[in-house]
Amino acid sequence: MFLRILAVACFALSVAHAQDIQYVNAENGLVIREQPNQGATKIGILDYGTAVEIIEHTNLHLDVKDNDKKVSGKWVKIKGPAVGEYFEDGYVFNGYLTDEKIEQPLKIAGDAFTIYIDKLHTDAEIKSSSVENDIVMPVFKINNNETVENRYLKVKHHQSYRTIEVFQRYKNSIVVKKKDGEAAFTDFQHYTSSWKPLKLEFSKGNIFKTATLSAKDSKRFGSFDKAELYSTLNLEDSATYSIAPSHIELKVIMTDIDGYKTEKIVIFELPLSKAS
Repeated sequence: MFLRILAVACFALSVAHAQDIQYVNAENGLVIREQPNQGATKIGILDYGTAVEIIEHTNLHLDVKDNDKKVSGKWVKIKGPAVGEYFEDGYVFNGYLTDEKIEQPLKIAGDAFTIYIDKLHTDAEIKSSSVENDIVMPVFKINNNETVENRYLKVKHHQSYRTIEVFQRYKNSIVVKKKDGEAAFTDFQHYTSSWKPLKLEFSKGNIFKTATLSAKDSKRFGSFDKAELYSTLNLEDSATYSIAPSHIELKVIMTDIDGYKTEKIVIFELPLSKAS
């Protein structure tokens, strides 16, 4: 009898600690408010794909007009630490929450605009930064099983603007592979392609799509002397080399209503496994 009571108690405890986790599927973000009503103070905003823990369901119904369709739902209370905001708890509209896990896009924040890149996960921290013409360029390291190519890229503006343009270019470098299997990119010589504009896929939301390396750019590389390469890098004859992309760079330029341009360049360092 005691064991039966203990089992029931353990089950009840596990249920009590079960988390109600849902994910934000509002592309432009979901507002968090102090109280469950649209007039309450905003205390934060959740990015698309953010996981939230619901700690209380209310019976307060809400209908929201999203373009030409109606989104219905209720107010729910969420736990602050689950979403990384500086508040203990708050309320959101669950019409833009889903049980299905959503992959969060890479978020690159800025004062004039924020860049989101779909289904791209990099190291948790920016590897480093570079400076060119007084522009600070964050450098991200790409994991072996991921790519920057053929990804949706969204530019969310924080002010009125005239135009938003996105460009992409490659840096092809020499990959040296030694007899022991070690490989490394070298700056002995490299080729940087010209900036090419990305296609605007959806004007609503400023959604572009990143390009793939063209056959023309992949073959374009300056001539160099093999003997000088081996001598400079102190390589043995058993070492081999090839030409492969080492970096992909993206540039976003936003022109505001006064004609002032804000430019941001982001650099992605590719893994050696991408070299062929």
